[in-house]
Amino acid sequence: MALTLYKMKRSFNKTPEPTGGKASGQALRFVIQKHAASRLHYDFRLEIDGILKSWAVPKGPSLNPGDKRLAMMVEDHPFDYRTFEGIIPKGNYGAGTVIVWDEGTYEAIEPGNKSSQEKSLLKQLKAGSLKFSLNGTKLKGEFALVRLKGKEDNAWLLIKHRDKYAKETDITKKDKSVVSDKTLEKVATTTNNIYGKKNATQQATAKTKSASTVNKKSGNVSGKKKGLTEGKKSPFPKIIKPMLATLIDKPFDEPGWIYEIKWDGYRAVALLNKEKKNLISRNDKSFNEKFYPVYTALQEWNINAVVDGEVAVLNEKGIANFGSLQNWRSEADGELVYYVFDIVWLDGYDLKELSLIRRREILKENLPAEGIIRLSENFETSATEFLAVAAKMGMEGIMAKKEDSYYFPGERTKEWLKIKAQKRHEVVIGGFTQNEGSSKTFSSLLVGVYDKGRLDYIGKIGTGFDEMMQKEIMGKMKKLAVTKPPFKEIPGVDKISRFRPNPPKAKVTWLKPE
Repeated sequence: MALTLYKMKRSFNKTPEPTGGKASGQALRFVIQKHAASRLHYDFRLEIDGILKSWAVPKGPSLNPGDKRLAMMVEDHPFDYRTFEGIIPKGNYGAGTVIVWDEGTYEAIEPGNKSSQEKSLLKQLKAGSLKFSLNGTKLKGEFALVRLKGKEDNAWLLIKHRDKYAKETDITKKDKSVVSDKTLEKVATTTNNIYGKKNATQQATAKTKSASTVNKKSGNVSGKKKGLTEGKKSPFPKIIKPMLATLIDKPFDEPGWIYEIKWDGYRAVALLNKEKKNLISRNDKSFNEKFYPVYTALQEWNINAVVDGEVAVLNEKGIANFGSLQNWRSEADGELVYYVFDIVWLDGYDLKELSLIRRREILKENLPAEGIIRLSENFETSATEFLAVAAKMGMEGIMAKKEDSYYFPGERTKEWLKIKAQKRHEVVIGGFTQNEGSSKTFSSLLVGVYDKGRLDYIGKIGTGFDEMMQKEIMGKMKKLAVTKPPFKEIPGVDKISRFRPNPPKAKVTWLKPE
């Protein structure tokens, strides 16, 4: 799956970590990075097939053959990561300070050129037993990585072989970087490799250059920003209905498509017309108050544009949680993020008939440096592999979009496709029950689906509601109470509770099915 999982876990407009890099040279490289994240550990990385296969070693490597150090295999990292040293900012995956604790070349135990060694190493990796020799500054000699049987698939042991480099000395006492000669603590206070510092310098330089081109008589900046000569000249749109995707059952692998995460949130369009800025739902309802942190961030975004995206609440693993978003009232309820993925108007130009790839390039050029407005990254992988990773991580699914697709407001096209990893069905509430003697606001919702204009009853939903949500739903349901059932076939209370041996007596209230 190459770097799919690596990229899914990171927002590269907020972290200085590298996105790629190509392996070069005749020797295989390795690196060990000391990483002060939520827990201090050492990241052991081996170049294999152009990327870095990676393991997190909590106690660090040892030169003592008697020590068997636990090594948890993690996602593959890009080749350029081997030189990364700096700070991953708070709020990002793996936040903390990183130093290059050791690095150098390595080789498989079996002799051969780089290509044959990599083939051997990949075979060993699949078998769960890697043997290699390190030639680093601190670590030298033969080592083995052995997968633990009967444990998690990612649990391995890092073991030093008995050779002339074996020692009982604690090698982790040598705590300085082999690149900068700094400790973690020193890097934490002196590094420039932290997202925001370099950007601030670049922005200051850009402002200075821009200021120098100002025509003193007119006060106008000479030249135009990138992207402003493309598209069609057009006034600011009063409203934009978001383009919709078609749901398909299975992933497909064809050239000419890009893939994004399907964020489990609320679709939201940002209308940024100079000082007048609004965040609206797909049905043209205001999100300004409901998601006030996003609205505040939009006020600070110096751009005249129409941007399409998704509002989501992330859990501690960086996965969007729809239930948390529904219950979101303030920052105490979770981290609110506005993932933007398209731009359809900018500075007087309609961009809808530019290709998706070009629109995303323009969007990237105009993104804020940091904050809760983030780019929804696209991934270079196959739909099959991407969907498998999304499912494993507990995500809702993925989006597949044609690279050359135009933006069609309000239309559901087959140039944008959604593929769900977790199956979910929208239903219509047609009533609710209240069990006798229950303290709950309601006991179950009675739901159905439409079939050719007819509402068919499909069952009840009685779990997943906390007290606050029950009260909020009841406040809406009371206004919709009717005397007649909305379902074509009327479900009796005994039918509703037929799977329980002694069902409680329940009062049914029918609702207008909205």
